[in-house]
Amino acid sequence: MKSRWRVAACAVAIVATLGLAPAIADRPRDFLRNAIKGDNSEIMLGKLGEHCAATPAVRSFSQTLVDDHTQARSAAVRLATRLRMRVPRGPQWDALEERRRLSGLTGWSFDAELVRYMVQDHQKDIAKFRQEASAGHGQTSALAERQLPTLRKHLDMALRLDGRFTRYTQRQP
Repeated sequence: MKSRWRVAACAVAIVATLGLAPAIADRPRDFLRNAIKGDNSEIMLGKLGEHCAATPAVRSFSQTLVDDHTQARSAAVRLATRLRMRVPRGPQWDALEERRRLSGLTGWSFDAELVRYMVQDHQKDIAKFRQEASAGHGQTSALAERQLPTLRKHLDMALRLDGRFTRYTQRQP
């Protein structure tokens, strides 16, 4: 029995010595920071899509992204403020890279690339939000749970649009 207590005490000491305890405690904050950056990214790319997309369907999808992620960002910022966190202002690095890629495209090529990116991005986001929603991190997990239906809606929209572009490009010689 005493050896179990020693093992537990050693484990606690190792965690404290290695600095792992703060990393675990920071996980909800890291999630929230990344979620806000993700919202910033979707808003940035959505605005680009509103102005540059060739098809009305992609322009409409882009408007939905801007509207929904603006609301999601507001909720995340309110929570971050309650947690006394610094709110990130910029987008994620990969979204900046996507904006650069999109800046060289026009017409259907622009639309297809934007939709392709949104499919992949929302698939990754849904996985992260599901993980956080089930993590039991109180308000942060609750926020992730509330935002999942919107992310799924965006993925469904993007997949439907992606199917259109895939069919079109497969018909080309």
